[in-house]
Amino acid sequence: MKYEVKIKKLEKSEVELEVFLPADFLNSARKKALEMFTLSLEIPGFRKGHTPENMVIEKVGETKILEESADLILREHFPKIIEQEKLDIIGRPKISITKLALGNPLEFKAVFAVLPEIELSDYRAIAKEVGEKEKSKEEKIEANEKEIDEVLLQIRKNKAHFDKTENLPELNDEFAKLAGNFKNLDELKEKVKQNIIEEKKIKNIEKKRASIMEELLKNTKIDLPEILIESEIEKSLAQMKDDIVRMGSKFEDYLTHIKKTEEDLKKDLREGSEKKAKVQLIFNKIAEAEKIEPNKEILENEVKEVLKHYPEASETNARIYVSTILLNSEVLRLLENL
Repeated sequence: MKYEVKIKKLEKSEVELEVFLPADFLNSARKKALEMFTLSLEIPGFRKGHTPENMVIEKVGETKILEESADLILREHFPKIIEQEKLDIIGRPKISITKLALGNPLEFKAVFAVLPEIELSDYRAIAKEVGEKEKSKEEKIEANEKEIDEVLLQIRKNKAHFDKTENLPELNDEFAKLAGNFKNLDELKEKVKQNIIEEKKIKNIEKKRASIMEELLKNTKIDLPEILIESEIEKSLAQMKDDIVRMGSKFEDYLTHIKKTEEDLKKDLREGSEKKAKVQLIFNKIAEAEKIEPNKEILENEVKEVLKHYPEASETNARIYVSTILLNSEVLRLLENL
């Protein structure tokens, strides 16, 4: 059947539906509701499930029966209405019954967030332009003697377990063997040099990726639903709590130390969370446009690893989490290589 629906677009990618359902829907649902109450009621003098209808109505009340009838209707028809209107709903809808009376159409309003419409900018051109700018600023990646010496000094301090320079182990071939089973000091120095160069390369890639994301954000308009921002805030907060507990501290003690409340932290996290939510939507759209999908074998292996470390997690959530990470990685690889 075709549902009678009026749609009103609200701010922040929210939608209000005004729905009108035929009167016979309520009549039919009321019969089911009465049957349910009859089966659940225990009244002296009557076998369970055989209480007269008038006594059930008297005991439960017509209002409650109609409310249960409306709930039955919504559970059956609301998903079909969403499908009819082709809406990508996010989170729980706020539903309010506006007309509920026998012999009349059932009327209700529903307000909920939907996936925002995204008009992708020319992400390929943006990524290419950012890449060229970053490349022009790049210097030859090297590791100078001072940088190598600083790392070696830190290794010596770590081996000595304290910072007094005069008590540090001597920097020689013997130390190199103890530090990491190197043949001699020259081999240790070469390894340190290569590590410094690799770190610089990684920093350059991260800087390039951050610049690409900033430009994509600037050039893409998204009317972001509040629920997505709140979801990102909660994820960041949960990660923060896990990190603090892992370090052997208590979250409450941490809040006392920084002189902030949990609400203060949420406010601090808001701007970054909004950016994360927008970037994720942009990446999803790029992945769709480029037909990018996570490698199935890698996905399955990573899901198993997550469930091994977090056995209480649901497989569905683990799959979404891993799939998102892999998808983002593929999108970033595409953009940084343009």
